Amino acid sequence: MLRKTLNASRLQEEVSRRLHKLQEVIDDGVKFTVPRPQLQPADRAGCNWTMKHFGNAAGFESSIAGVLAKVQAEYNLTVDDDMDAGAGDPFGGSKSSGSANPFGEAAGPSKASNPFGDSSPAKSGDPFGGGEDASRPAPKRSGNPFGDD
Repeated sequence: MLRKTLNASRLQEEVSRRLHKLQEVIDDGVKFTVPRPQLQPADRAGCNWTMKHFGNAAGFESSIAGVLAKVQAEYNLTVDDDMDAGAGDPFGGSKSSGSANPFGEAAGPSKASNPFGDSSPAKSGDPFGGGEDASRPAPKRSGNPFGDD
């Protein structure tokens, strides 16, 4: 039988859905913590994943084993090239997008340019690129913040 493939989140949801649908689980009102599936070399049956350490599973080990065996017979864990490398983008991006601008702009400013959009670099004394009036001192403010001297 050819297995369908699912990613780790979908496999986890499928096992959880099937477990919580069992009549004995519904009767007892138990909520299990279902772990993420772990990739492993394919076994004799061809399954390439396993799950270990279910939470709140005391007394339901045989039910969990039965559901797990059925899901393992139907599904395989999706093997992604990024997942094998261990440095994949958790948001589903590709490896080649590392140099792309995350804000979607066609070409970003170079590292030496002014971050405020001016084409000339900022003056050395003024971090905001003060322009021609940068040599003139700032005007004095009155001591009264309301301006009624």
